[in-house]
Amino acid sequence: MPFKQHKKYINGVFKTKQEIIDHCHKQGKNDIYHVLSFGAGTQSTHLLEEHFKGNIHYDYIVFSDTGAEPDFIHQQVDWWKERQKEYGNTTPFITTHHNSMIHGLEEMLFRYILTDYQRFQMPLYFNRIDPETGKEVQAGMTPRQCTVDFKIIPVKQAVRQLILKKYGLKPRQRFPKNVAIIQDIGFSYDELNRVSTWQSPQYRYIYMSYPLVEMELSTQDSIDYLANNNMPLRRSRCYFCPFNCGADRDIGMDWEEIIEEEPLSFLKAVYFDDKLRRIVKSGNKNLRNIPYFHYSRKPLNEVFPDEFRAIVIKYYSEFKAWEKEWISFISDKYGGDLVWTT
Repeated sequence: MPFKQHKKYINGVFKTKQEIIDHCHKQGKNDIYHVLSFGAGTQSTHLLEEHFKGNIHYDYIVFSDTGAEPDFIHQQVDWWKERQKEYGNTTPFITTHHNSMIHGLEEMLFRYILTDYQRFQMPLYFNRIDPETGKEVQAGMTPRQCTVDFKIIPVKQAVRQLILKKYGLKPRQRFPKNVAIIQDIGFSYDELNRVSTWQSPQYRYIYMSYPLVEMELSTQDSIDYLANNNMPLRRSRCYFCPFNCGADRDIGMDWEEIIEEEPLSFLKAVYFDDKLRRIVKSGNKNLRNIPYFHYSRKPLNEVFPDEFRAIVIKYYSEFKAWEKEWISFISDKYGGDLVWTT
């Protein structure tokens, strides 16, 4: 259906970019900055290419590093920076990160596992224990908070600081009343379930716009757009993203791709998959249901047993060095005694 007939638009959950601009003008906000929240996947790169072609205006392009993207996503960021040079485009292209957990989702997971930190900020598949049978039964998924906390909010914070500096203001000074920020998010029309607001809950002068929704374009439309122009097609996600599926599920990203191209990252995902269940079962967390990274609700090393064994043999020393480094970092940053280190 046309997006204006969708209940989320009718109920005011989101507005068109022009409606947001009109709203800003009525509020006396005539200095409006347009920002692309760049994820280096398919939808936001579609918008970026349109910007390079002069069809969409942006004042800033901001990539928020979640600390857990595969190397091939960072390679795509570099590809698009080169593309920008080819166009002669001079829009500031910025990389940012979570404000307090600067190493991103890996830091969050280690903090959750090793300390008494209780906030869990990514979606996983969960089972609960049936009190009558004592067996695990499916219990849904946790909310997809990681996109907001590690991508959208860091972009808002980075642009806010840039504009304060431009106005000659210090980081904690009051934001200029005449300024607004419109942040374009690359959700496509088939992802309308992810659209939750057009006004930032954190900053009253920041607004969210969804150009692909307005254009009524699907994820596949963006993939086709990139494919037809010989551009990178990797879907943006973290290496342990639970929305990775099997190669038999044609959604554009799968565990097999991580296993083949990022084997050490797959070993890290197996580690987190196992350790999270252990720490939850210990009873030291508010989280009570049993988490799984794979949609089958089986341990990753059991879903891919042959691949796991081969990777362990080849990458064990690198993996242990990574684990040791993280344990030391968490101990130094969050203080002394760790809840669990084995």
